[in-house]
Amino acid sequence: MFWVPVIVAWVGAILSWMAGRRLLGGAEILPEGDAKGRVSVIIPARNEAGSLPGLLESLWKQSHPPFEVLVVDDQSEDETADLAEAGGARVILGKPLPDGWFGKPWACHQGVQHAEGDLFLFLDADTRLEPEAIGRMVAATDGGKHAVSVGPWHEVKRPYEGLSVFFNLLMVGGIGASGPLGNGVYDVGLFGQVMMISRERYDKVGGHARVKRRVLENFHLSRFLWSQDVRCISYIGGPLVRMRMFPDGLGQMIRSWMKGFHAGAGISPKWTLVTSSLWISGLMSAFVGAAVACLGGWPTGVAGLVAYAVAAMALWRHFRVVGGFSPVNAMFYPVALIFYQVVFFSGILRSKSGGKVKWKGRDVD
Repeated sequence: MFWVPVIVAWVGAILSWMAGRRLLGGAEILPEGDAKGRVSVIIPARNEAGSLPGLLESLWKQSHPPFEVLVVDDQSEDETADLAEAGGARVILGKPLPDGWFGKPWACHQGVQHAEGDLFLFLDADTRLEPEAIGRMVAATDGGKHAVSVGPWHEVKRPYEGLSVFFNLLMVGGIGASGPLGNGVYDVGLFGQVMMISRERYDKVGGHARVKRRVLENFHLSRFLWSQDVRCISYIGGPLVRMRMFPDGLGQMIRSWMKGFHAGAGISPKWTLVTSSLWISGLMSAFVGAAVACLGGWPTGVAGLVAYAVAAMALWRHFRVVGGFSPVNAMFYPVALIFYQVVFFSGILRSKSGGKVKWKGRDVD
């Protein structure tokens, strides 16, 4: 009887290994290349006094220096504007949020109105760039023909941040660029934290005005770019682009993922949705099968635990790609997986019931 769960555990381990490899195995780091072009860095910032100085410091160390750095102070209540000016940026005092707009698209839109470069690089304030990062992004646009984005490598400094690992993994997988064709396809999404688009391509699709009331404006912007035959290329941050995501506690992390993660499922490539479902099902089967097999004594228990270990080791390889997650996170992956499912479905239920999530002092539909 207890050999049945052993079979379930092994089937789950193999399924999760195969699906995970298909979903995440093609992720690439920014390639080297010749960089030419004037880059206007646009940073939407609302109450980012704790994060902004580190980003600005990294920008002035670039091998391909930005033509200008614009910080759009989005009605901040802290020292964001003062620190931005002290860090060498040009500060744009954001206007009040108009009806029909969400905060980040509105801030980006205002930044573009003041930008003078040929390429727009939109950056979240909590990102950090190594000296080669901007130059490699410029080269990847191939003279501005392509839109390029980077999913930052998640710096993990506190134990609770390990709970976000499946959100990180599925964000990378959901973009579509890490699949079997890698960056050889057009219809991939763009990461919103680090995104470079030429002025010409940006204006061609109507810019952030086209996605003014979208939580995941980056996903929707990529769709408009596809419609104009603009290729979107997305990379993982690796050693070049980093982000400290949730320094303010577990509540911030839950609100961040809940405010719209499930919305990406509606526009992700269909193969990523199917593969993600198989991957999660395999991981759960490996865990449940191994747990039940242990009830049958040492022969079945050992066989089940080996299957579980195979699933965990394969998962650990993916964990290292997206952030500084501990091997302990992989060993006890069901904890983070259950956390992901609870937050994900809570977000869906809240959305269906008309509820809102408060983010940086504003309600988000």
